Amino acid sequence: MVPLFRTEKYVSELLDCFDAQRPGDYDLEFIFVDDGSDDASGDLAQAWLDRTAADGRVVRQENGGVSRARNTGIGAASGDWVTFPDSDDLLSDDYFAEAAGALRGAGSEAALLSANVWYYDEATGARRNTHHLRHKFYGADGTVDLQHSPTFLQTQAASAFFRLDIIREHDIAFVDGLRVAEDAVFAATYLLHAPNRLMAPLRRSLYYYRRRGDGSSAANSYTTNPDFYFGRFERGYLPLLELARSLGDVPRWLEYLILYDLSWYFPREMERDRKAIHLSDAEKARAVELLQAVLQQISEAAIVNYRLTRVNSEVRALMLTLSGRPLPDAGTVRVSRNIPGAFEICYLYQGELPEELVESDGRPVTPVAAKTRRLDYLGQQLLRERILRLPELTDVGLVLDGRPRPLRDGGYDLGASEVSASGAGPDKGGRPAAPLWRRVAFRGAVELICFTKAPINAPTATRKAVALRRKRYRTALRTLSRTPYFAKRFAGAWLIMDRLGSARDNGEYLYEYLRSERPDINAWFVLQKNSPEWDRLSKQGFRLIAYRSVEHQAALQHAAIVASSQLDVEVIQPIPADFYPGSNRPWRFVYLQHGVLQHDLSHWFNGKSIDLLTTASVDEDESIVADGSSYRLTSDSVVLTGFPRHDDILRAARRHPYDDRSVVLIAPTWRNSLFLPKPSFAARRRLRDPFLQTEYGRNWMGLLRHPALQRLVDEENARIVYLPHPNFRGNTPDVTYPDHVTVIDSTPDLHDLMASARVTVTDYSSIFFDAALAGSRIVYFQFDRAEFLSGSHTYLPGYWDYDEHGFGPVATDLDGAARLTADAYSAQGTQWPQLYRERIERTLPLADGDSARRITELIQTKFGC
Repeated sequence: MVPLFRTEKYVSELLDCFDAQRPGDYDLEFIFVDDGSDDASGDLAQAWLDRTAADGRVVRQENGGVSRARNTGIGAASGDWVTFPDSDDLLSDDYFAEAAGALRGAGSEAALLSANVWYYDEATGARRNTHHLRHKFYGADGTVDLQHSPTFLQTQAASAFFRLDIIREHDIAFVDGLRVAEDAVFAATYLLHAPNRLMAPLRRSLYYYRRRGDGSSAANSYTTNPDFYFGRFERGYLPLLELARSLGDVPRWLEYLILYDLSWYFPREMERDRKAIHLSDAEKARAVELLQAVLQQISEAAIVNYRLTRVNSEVRALMLTLSGRPLPDAGTVRVSRNIPGAFEICYLYQGELPEELVESDGRPVTPVAAKTRRLDYLGQQLLRERILRLPELTDVGLVLDGRPRPLRDGGYDLGASEVSASGAGPDKGGRPAAPLWRRVAFRGAVELICFTKAPINAPTATRKAVALRRKRYRTALRTLSRTPYFAKRFAGAWLIMDRLGSARDNGEYLYEYLRSERPDINAWFVLQKNSPEWDRLSKQGFRLIAYRSVEHQAALQHAAIVASSQLDVEVIQPIPADFYPGSNRPWRFVYLQHGVLQHDLSHWFNGKSIDLLTTASVDEDESIVADGSSYRLTSDSVVLTGFPRHDDILRAARRHPYDDRSVVLIAPTWRNSLFLPKPSFAARRRLRDPFLQTEYGRNWMGLLRHPALQRLVDEENARIVYLPHPNFRGNTPDVTYPDHVTVIDSTPDLHDLMASARVTVTDYSSIFFDAALAGSRIVYFQFDRAEFLSGSHTYLPGYWDYDEHGFGPVATDLDGAARLTADAYSAQGTQWPQLYRERIERTLPLADGDSARRITELIQTKFGC
């Protein structure tokens, strides 16, 4: 039974799979249900039936969704078993023959047949056996009883075979209109009614689940599908649980089925581009209530012991909390940091903050800093995390509400597994040792590959050789680093950097201060050797180290500080941890930041090991360290200092008196939704539609061409300068610019450019902080304000509100933006609202040209180096 809706592009491939099926002692009936499709899907299916004379028909109906289409197919079917392949997926050539063979052999008693799901990546053509339920197919042919192997889940109807008589006897149907979890609910309902819970895994019946290259599948449309947060529970799992209770108890396999789904549901809240920021507060509260209603019917043992997919302890604790159960004492308190000068305890708690007492050697200790972190899953307020930063201590104890709590190093740990994910998997007993000659030959192959790097078709030997080569390199690096030359050269070094291949950010300007004012500090600047900035900085007298060179790796063994304006893994983890003695880096990481923080970047910061973070704004500082924020950082490691880059901007501003300025700088940020996904890791992203056909292109090009800006050029000698975001460079061949517009196609000296701007027009880019500091007037053009600020881009909304905090007026239409730009350019100083100057001064209180000195002294005081 194949439902058809707008899959003309794909259905022919499925029909080809039907053609290729290996014949056998079985009959096939094909029911295609054209669900009101407005393309040729149904016609292609009918043509295939006519051409092949296969038994079957095409049923046509008004669009009602995939569940209704499948129910129609059930009503039209006449076979013994029914299966529901999706029209955009593929099947192996022996898909049906293997199923028929199982029914005549080892799987004859089964109530359900389960095909082996592989992923088919449409963009690359790759077929991968990486499904999280692939353990079902590790064992021998036969049946598995879900009562004894509850991890053998069936979440898809498309890859399963069901007995039609059971479906009809119990009037089992797909939930009409449900567009999330409808397969899992149908399969579970069927199994609850079946005479047994025997599943026959079909190891050789391969079902290829297509991952569409354009991301258009139903699984990717969660933001526009209310069933994702509501329907799957209200019309899916809650009625299913009620049915299970009416038939007896809720079986463990059903509990695991629901937890399997939730194991993908909760982590989305920690992902920037999948978080439910499109929901209102009332909708989030409703989603939390539904989760509570479901989880209260799942046993504590199931929640604690579920291990089919990775569930971090924070999510497991949240599920226990939503189920109405207390947290265990053990595993919910941890020592998250224990290095010289920084001892940190974290614990999870429910409800009100407990009475807490920290003791060291039996004496009370006052934390250096403390905060309560919001665990922002759908706005829930039932579970929180407490973070205590303490002085360096020994024999530490924590007492909560009068009860001593055990401390553990590392992460939280709630419970241990009572079942393995592989269930009744293959025997993993020991193997007899290989013959001596084979072991010698294998060792020789490993050494050969290790020494010559020769491409040999011996995967196991190659992996061993790579590991051996890495181990030998690590040993050599440690030995080299201990030589007097490197030990003396890099003793207590400060390694400063910006991006791997560029500078002109807080790193460069901090290093410039150290070079000129603090020669007593052993400072170095790290940069890729092939960077175009290398020659410039070398001529300025910078002591440069090539990134990931042997010298750099040796310097990391002795450095006291690594400071950067970037937070990428290449910066904070330039070499593997086990390359350091004791597998612990000897240096502290100082994050200088790239720009003033407006948005919520807790999902990015929390996974990084930051020893000190410098801020420039009162509001951003408070948004990070305040109680109730999502950041793990405390006031002990976040300090308002200003930015070294701002020191340079102020110097540039002094070179450009405001009355002499004539530049109108137009510098918008980009839009993630305008671009196609990367076809490969290093590839450049391309626009989905021609630039001028987008709302973004029409508005910004409309502003550049607006008569009001032309008048500024003609009547007031203004210079219109357009700085496109780098992602648009080379992506706009359909654009021609007016003669009065200067387009910046490369990365310029932005500080001098901003300091020459009389007016800066942007949308949401943090460039406005720097431009305002340079003395430019700010105008915001936000034609897509509602969409952008609700999370359509790459940001999560943060504390910043443009009406409350903004440095200039906001326009939401083209004519308004042009008018405000002209007003800002022409207004005399007394005519420009003083409100904006007051906001700038309040927001950036340390814009005094002394930030680099403050940061230097702070590092020395805090880390003693």
